Amino acid sequence: MKRQKLALFLFIDAFGWEVLQRNPFFLDNLTVERKSLETILGYSSACDPSIISGVMPDRHRMWSSFYYSPSTSPFRPLRLLRFLPEALFSRGRVRSILSRIVKRAYGFTGYFQLYNVPFRLLPLFDYAEKYSIWVPGGLRDTPTIFDDLTAAGIRYDVLTGDGADSARFAQLEESLRTQPLRFAYAAFGSLDAIMHARGNAGPDVTALVRDFDQRIRRLLELAEGLYDEVSWYVFTDHGMHTVERVCDLQAEVNALGLTFGSDYVAFYDSTMLRFWFHNEGARRRVTGLLEHHPLGRILSEDELRRRGVFFPDAMYGELIFLVQPGVLVIPGFMGARPIAGMHGYDPDSPDSAAAISANRKLPADLTCIRDIYSVMRREAGLAPAASAAAHREKA
Repeated sequence: MKRQKLALFLFIDAFGWEVLQRNPFFLDNLTVERKSLETILGYSSACDPSIISGVMPDRHRMWSSFYYSPSTSPFRPLRLLRFLPEALFSRGRVRSILSRIVKRAYGFTGYFQLYNVPFRLLPLFDYAEKYSIWVPGGLRDTPTIFDDLTAAGIRYDVLTGDGADSARFAQLEESLRTQPLRFAYAAFGSLDAIMHARGNAGPDVTALVRDFDQRIRRLLELAEGLYDEVSWYVFTDHGMHTVERVCDLQAEVNALGLTFGSDYVAFYDSTMLRFWFHNEGARRRVTGLLEHHPLGRILSEDELRRRGVFFPDAMYGELIFLVQPGVLVIPGFMGARPIAGMHGYDPDSPDSAAAISANRKLPADLTCIRDIYSVMRREAGLAPAASAAAHREKA
């Protein structure tokens, strides 16, 4: 006998609106509606918590991975690594292996990478996503869909983390066969990885989108054979830009003659520079360098508030500089070498837009990725979340 109803939420990292438009075959005859969604300023570290909670980073407190906090930094023992050969430990593969070792040693369960942060500077920073956000209680300051499902006693499965996408599809298929699920959430990362390596268009990207198309069709055929009613949503957190140029903004800041750690602290993300100042002279000189810079702009408090990423305590920076779409900060604390694709630019840029496709008519008030949370609650049979609605009115 068939089970009654299943809601499937399938997350494909970086499968933005522009990429979807270039690959219109994707689930074409199965889709009732697809639409563009506004993303959130920042990276997946900001977007994913908003998707599962329905609130912006200024509420859930997760924005960029690293933030200045020497008093709470767990990385003080790692300062000894500064004596290791930089040529070896600046390699991405070596850093990934070391990140796994540190993650295991510290008992972290969230998405964790040391990236290219200099070892001598690590003790100045704390890390936002030490623990998994994909479990009940995963966000300290707000409930998520997984808290909601658990509280309501709804049987669900969530598949995220490391490993090949093919293995995750196999795990999801096994869950559908063996468990009476009402709700499933699965995340896939290979498209994001290939576009970082190749850019946001081309035969490799199209081939991978076609592979997703075929895998999801098989998954839906299986689900529809097991359940009387299957609702499905394929969505993402952001799009992807092809990198057009790199810039060494770190060298420009260093040329000001200020002392890192005494005058200021900075974090060089791939598309943003974030500063904390120890004196007004440093603030003036950095501001003077960046306020009319041809490759980006300082974000005003008004814009940060409007984007939902203003933190009164300056947790993620007192001054935020955002580069133009297609510009990559290299070298930076997230990478030492150029890559072909990047995200984390102005959300209004067309290539930044996220996307969602479904076999249901999409609600008119689904306009931003944070609104996916309300759709998930509805499909799980839960009442609208008053807290999310109140935050939307406030924003």
